[in-house]
Amino acid sequence: MKSQYEYRVQYEQQYVQEETLPALNTPEDRHHYAMFVKGNEHFDNGRTYVYKDEFGKYVSSFVSQYSDIMEKNLEPGVKDAVLALQKKGYLTFTSCQGHDDSKHRYIGIVFNTKEQKGQFMREMRDLRCDIYWYDNVINTVERPRKEVPWWSEGGITLHIVYDDDNYENSSQMEKREKPYTDGELTKFWNIQTCRNYQHYECIVFSFGYPMLEKSLWERIKKALFYNHYKVTSAYHDFCKKVDRLTEYLA
Repeated sequence: MKSQYEYRVQYEQQYVQEETLPALNTPEDRHHYAMFVKGNEHFDNGRTYVYKDEFGKYVSSFVSQYSDIMEKNLEPGVKDAVLALQKKGYLTFTSCQGHDDSKHRYIGIVFNTKEQKGQFMREMRDLRCDIYWYDNVINTVERPRKEVPWWSEGGITLHIVYDDDNYENSSQMEKREKPYTDGELTKFWNIQTCRNYQHYECIVFSFGYPMLEKSLWERIKKALFYNHYKVTSAYHDFCKKVDRLTEYLA
C-alpha cells in the first residue's frame, strides 16, 4: 500500500509546453506559474495530480487559494470543507479525499505562529469533531521529519523541491529526498498564500481515523474493521460546524 504522496512545484518541461508559455526565469516565477496558472489535472481514477514519476509516485502541484483555478483543483470529497475554511480566512495548503491506496481524507492548514495554530486546534477540539492531528508532514533541515514506525501506514510526506543547479540532472528519487531549509519553505509558502511571513507553522487533520496509528494493534484493528462511514460522517459533521471557528485574520 502506497503511503507517501510527493507534492512538487518544481517547473517540469513536460507539463508546461504551451505555445504561449510566459518567461519563467526564476524558481519563484515557476512556482507562481504552477500555483496560479497551471495547477493539476483530473483523471479517471478520481485523483487530481500532474503526472506520475518513474517510480509510480503521484506528483502534484500546490495551488493557491487566491488563484482562479483553485476550485477546479479540489477533489469533491474535501471541496466543501476546504472552501469553508478559506471563507473563514484560513490558509489551506493541501487536501485529499482519499483513494484506493490511501483511505485518509485530510486537509492541511498553515499559520504564521505556533500560538495561532494552537488556538485553531483548541477551537477544533471544542467543536467535538471526529478529527485527528498530524504534524509530521514537512521535512526541513531545522525541523527534521520524524521516522514513521515500520508497522504504520505512514501518514503523508509533502516534498517541496526548490530549483538547484546541483540537482538539475538528478533522479526523481534524489530530488524527492533533497533537503530544504525553513527559509526556502517560507519563500515557497509566501508565494502560495500571498503573504510576507517570516515563518510558518503547519498542521494536517484527518477525518474519522488517525493518519499515524499509535500502536501495531491499532493498525491491525484499522485494517480489519475499517468503516468508511466513519470518515464521511466525521467530514459532514465538520462541514456543519466549521462556521463556528474564529476567523483567521493574520
